[in-house]
Amino acid sequence: MAIKNIAPKIKLKTPSTEPHGMDTGALVSLAVAFYVAWSIGANDEAVAPLAGSGALSLNLAVVLGGVAALLGAVLMGQNVEKTLGKGLLLGSITETEALLVLLAVATWLTAASYLGWPVSTTHSSVGAIIGLGVTKWGIRGVRWGTIGTVAVSWVASPFIGFIGAALLYRLIKRLLRGRVKGLLEQMRLARRSALFLTFWVLLTSFSRGANDVANATAILGSVTGLSPVLVRGFAGTSMMLGLVIIGRKVIQSVGVDLVKLDPISALASQIAVALTMFVGTYLGLPLSGTHILVGALVGLGVSKGVWVNVKGVKEITYMWVATFVGAAAISAAGYLVLAAL
Repeated sequence: MAIKNIAPKIKLKTPSTEPHGMDTGALVSLAVAFYVAWSIGANDEAVAPLAGSGALSLNLAVVLGGVAALLGAVLMGQNVEKTLGKGLLLGSITETEALLVLLAVATWLTAASYLGWPVSTTHSSVGAIIGLGVTKWGIRGVRWGTIGTVAVSWVASPFIGFIGAALLYRLIKRLLRGRVKGLLEQMRLARRSALFLTFWVLLTSFSRGANDVANATAILGSVTGLSPVLVRGFAGTSMMLGLVIIGRKVIQSVGVDLVKLDPISALASQIAVALTMFVGTYLGLPLSGTHILVGALVGLGVSKGVWVNVKGVKEITYMWVATFVGAAAISAAGYLVLAAL
C-alpha cells in the first residue's frame, strides 16, 4: 500500500499536567535526551585547533569550548530545530520509535568517541532515521529528496572549508611577508594569532552547539512540554559535560594527529570553519562541523606544502560512511526487536 504524502509528525504522549509533575515517559525521554546530547558533546572536535597549535592547553580548550557550545544551544539552537522538525519520513512514528532513534544515535556516537573517531552527529541522526523508516515501511517511507538536499550540503561543506583555509593562509602570508623580522616579532605575532584563534574557535563551538543540539531537542521539548529555552539549556549542559568528560580523544585525533599546526596556520583554517558553520547555522542548515574542520585542515596542509596524514584522512572518511551504516543498523535492529515484542 502506498504511503500518503502527508506532513511528517511524531506521535507523542501529552505531558502530564498532574501536580506531582512529569509522568514516567517524560522522565525517560529526559534521560535519553541527556544521553544523546552528552554523546554529541563527546564527539565535538571544534576546539581541536586550539590544542593542536599549542595556543591553549587541552584542558582549558575543552572547558571554554563546552561553555561556548552551551551558549550556542540556548541562544541559536532553534534555527536548525525548525529544519529538522520538518522530518525525513513520509509516515508518522510513535514516541517509543522516536526514542529508539535517539538511542541509536547516542550509542553510535559514544562508541565512536571512545575509539577517538571524529564522526558526524548529523550522519548518525539521518542514518538512524533511515534505518527505522526503511525497516518499518520500506524504501518508500523515506523522503529521499530531502535527504538528497542535506547530502549535497555535506559534500559541499568540506570543499568550502578546504578552499577557504588554503586561500586565507596564502592571503595572511602575503600580508605578513617582509613585515615580521626577527625572533621577537615572530613571537609577538604568534601570541596575537593565538588570541584571534581563540575567538574564532569559540565562535565555531558556539555554532556547533546551536547546530547539533537539535538532534536531542527536536523530540525532548514536545515530550516534556517545557520551555524551548529550558530544553535547549538542559541539552546544551549535557553536551558540555560530554565534551569535558570524554571528548579529548577526538580532539587529539583531529587537532594533533591529522596535520601539524601553528597559531598562524590554525587561524587561517579556523576563520573558514567558523564562518561556514555560523552562516549555515543561522540559515538553519544541519551541517557537519567535522566535515568542515577536517576539510579546512587538509586544505591548510596542502597550501603550506607540509605533511598531511593521508592515512588519517582516509580513516576519517571511512568513518563518515560507516556512520550511516552503523546508526542505521542499530536503529533497524531495535525496531525489529520492538516489533517482535
